[in-house]
Order: sequence, then C-alpha cells, then structure tokens
Amino acid sequence: MVKPFQRGVALIISLIMLTAMMMAGIALFRKISAGAMIAGNLTFTSSAISAAEQGSEAGRTWLTSQTASGLYGAVAGYFPAACYTNNTHVTTDVNCNNTGAPVFDPSTFDWSSFSTLAATDDGAGNEIRYVVHRLCRMTGELDKIGQECVVSQVNTGGSGGKTNVTYGTQALTSIMKPYYRITTRVRGPRNSLAYTQVTMY
Repeated sequence: MVKPFQRGVALIISLIMLTAMMMAGIALFRKISAGAMIAGNLTFTSSAISAAEQGSEAGRTWLTSQTASGLYGAVAGYFPAACYTNNTHVTTDVNCNNTGAPVFDPSTFDWSSFSTLAATDDGAGNEIRYVVHRLCRMTGELDKIGQECVVSQVNTGGSGGKTNVTYGTQALTSIMKPYYRITTRVRGPRNSLAYTQVTMY
C-alpha cells in the first residue's frame, strides 16, 4: 500500500523531472536555431564571395577597353595611384610617398560615392561595386621622374629567324605594363559583406 507521503514525493520528483526535460528541450531548440542561423549566414557570405567575381570581371573588362593614355587620370571608380581614397584631388598630382598620404582601406572607403556599380541586384540580393587602383606611387606616366610602379616587363622583337645567318638582328624592345588592383565589395542579405581583391596587368 502506497502511503500519502510517498505519493507526494513521487509528484515532486515528477515535477522536477518535467522541469528538467523542459529546460533541456528549450536549450536544444535554441542550439538548433543558432546552428541554423549560423549556417544561413555562412550561405549568404559564400554567395557574396561568389558574386564578387562579377565585380572583378567587370573591372577587368573596363581595364582592357581603355587606352594607355586614358589610364593616367582618375575617373569614377578608377585611381591612377595606389593610395587614392576619393576624387577630391582628381585635378592634382598625387604622390603616395608624401607624409600624410591616404591609405586605401576597403572597410572605410566611401563605396557609394567613388566606386563603380557592377550590379544593383545579381538575382540573389547582392549589390556589387568595384574600384580599380593602378599600383603606382604617383599619378602620370610610367616614366615620370620619381614614379614607382609594380610592373610587368615584356620583351618583344629578338631573333631574325632560324634561317638567317645572324641571330638577334632585331633590337629587343621592352614594354612595361603596370599592375592594377581590383577591389570588389558585395553587400547582400542579412547584412552580409564580402571584399575580394584581384591583381592583374
């Protein structure tokens, strides 16, 4: 025969067990929800990084369509010196060696004012913007006095042909091509933000 005292103890133990199970269920639910949120954020970030390729390709397409003389001055989204951070000194020379010269920082750069818009919405809700910097210390031509650039040097000319008696009758000429840095920013859903940089010449 079960005594009333034993029935009371069983009720208390049951309530404690139910409370513990409820707390465990809530903790498990929160853990699953947090995991799903993290997975979703990673998906959006991955999508933003993939979308950044469109910005890099748009910058490359723009660069390859320009003449050499057109790449000496600053235009919207393009800067002929590596330290450019805005268009306030488009009409003046810039020397990145000067004391107090700005430093390009994608996280603080004014993308809405000084970049090129590649896509308002790529179909996945991503806004894609890019900016191109010529990797030179100064604006102007490559042979400008004091100019320093990261360049690729290509030799042309050379041999007069295998059938000729002499070798190397044509003078070697050297073409210097500066490198360019294309920085892309993608802003997507859930405040996802991605930056990528591509260097090309």
